[in-house]
Amino acid sequence: MNNNHSPEEEERRVSHALTGHETEEIKPLGTKGATSCSYRVRIGGKEHFMKQLRPELKDDWRYRSAYQKEYEVGRKINNPYIVRYESIDENANGLYILMEHVNGHTLDEKLAMDPKYFSRGNNFEKLFTQILKGLKALHEANVAYMDLKPDNVMLTQVNGDVKIIDLGFCFADAYSHTVGCSYEYAAPELQEGALERVDARTDIYAVGRLMLYVKEAACVNVSKRLQRIIDRCIQPDMQNRYANVNEVLMDLTHRRKWMMRLTIASVLILSLALGFFTFSKTSAYKFAKLELKWWLRQPAYDISYDEVYYRILSEDSLTCIAVGGRELKDLYIHKEVPHNGKTYKTVAIESEAFAGWKIESVYIPNGVREIGDMAFNRCHEVLSLDIPQSVERIGIKCFDDMKSIRNLSLSGNLKKISHNAFTSLHSLKRLNVPEGVEIFDLDCFAHCSSLEKVTLPSTLTTINRGVFWNCGNLKEIIIPASVHTIGEYVFYHCNSLTDVYNYSPIPQSVPPIFNKQGITLHVPKGSEKAYSNTDNWNVANVVGDI
Repeated sequence: MNNNHSPEEEERRVSHALTGHETEEIKPLGTKGATSCSYRVRIGGKEHFMKQLRPELKDDWRYRSAYQKEYEVGRKINNPYIVRYESIDENANGLYILMEHVNGHTLDEKLAMDPKYFSRGNNFEKLFTQILKGLKALHEANVAYMDLKPDNVMLTQVNGDVKIIDLGFCFADAYSHTVGCSYEYAAPELQEGALERVDARTDIYAVGRLMLYVKEAACVNVSKRLQRIIDRCIQPDMQNRYANVNEVLMDLTHRRKWMMRLTIASVLILSLALGFFTFSKTSAYKFAKLELKWWLRQPAYDISYDEVYYRILSEDSLTCIAVGGRELKDLYIHKEVPHNGKTYKTVAIESEAFAGWKIESVYIPNGVREIGDMAFNRCHEVLSLDIPQSVERIGIKCFDDMKSIRNLSLSGNLKKISHNAFTSLHSLKRLNVPEGVEIFDLDCFAHCSSLEKVTLPSTLTTINRGVFWNCGNLKEIIIPASVHTIGEYVFYHCNSLTDVYNYSPIPQSVPPIFNKQGITLHVPKGSEKAYSNTDNWNVANVVGDI
């Protein structure tokens, strides 16, 4: 919390910054962290927890990336023991995340309030089990939590159920540079900085350390069985720990069903061995093996057509959505898909449907109206992208990090270019945004390092924060007279930028948007004095030559 404000002033300041929400109440909670402020927010009669990046860090790309990672990981997890992530947005103070509000206390607070709680009944084992079940959900999403500690475990007030909070330091492949941990509970491999060795066993070590801490702090007289489980969790050598959370849960709950499963599996394997051996010699074996691999990673679908999968949206309107498929070099999404004597029209592409595919070309048919969040994220090999005129919405980070794209054609029916939609298109040199687009959202063209020329439409009204951040080769840009809102850091680290043509006769009120000298600002004749007297425009050399 900013110490220059009283609690009442802070409440009014943050409430005012939450544009876009009908905020009924906002209460600063303070923060123990060095990077975030926390608030309890009431919106539409419902309480939320708000985590806000501290103002002095809002332009730091590392922390912004960490917030993005935390939200993208959290929104995928649907588990009663993990706090629910609801939305991420930007206000005048920077990025913030809204989460469910947990009415309860941290583990340390519970120990201080009721030191004997974990000695009563099965509360100690309940805590152990629920933490493990929460971690299991993260591991199944290929995420290692990394930062298990008493401050990050909450217990609900009514039932004392676990809620694991704060995914900011977790390990996910796309954000390995934002990983962190608390060393008191960190496994030896983390303390040594060996991220390449991190796996489920790293979190298992932290669970053991945490339970040992609770046992000692609450003077819990644990059974020999529980002590043996804890001791195995905290083995310094990873090879001597449990291999995964399921093994710990099995030991913890006395469930030995794996023996039964192993017996059944052995019988099945023996009975099918001869048939499988024969099948493995056939040409169909390789195909079946590949099909199984892709079946395991793909979402549910109703139609497979030309190795692309579709799910039926409506039998009444005969529409479907592309949801994935078998990874192809050249991806062709069909406009119409036959199935069971009917023909379905493709009207959408699902979120993350083709994320990370090693494709070189992609065809999106006219008729697709919506492309979901991260649908083509990290498709590094695509050289050209044509978004058809039918597309009305593209999701967050939809085409992010498609670093080989040289040609990009956008739909004129788009009203808004979403948050990070075209970030890090490192090979793109020219960008022509069609008429009809009104809003550029947060960072939507940031880090397009080769971008030299941009043509903006006369319909554009809003250029939000960081839109052309770090476009190092951008030399000039023309801002139409229709633009009335320009956010912070729009042209930060545009090191080649020399000329900005702003056609608005009245200077927009802007926060800092330049961080270099030598920029000439061209404005309508007669407006040069107004621009020269307006903060953050007057850092440029103002010339009235339009």
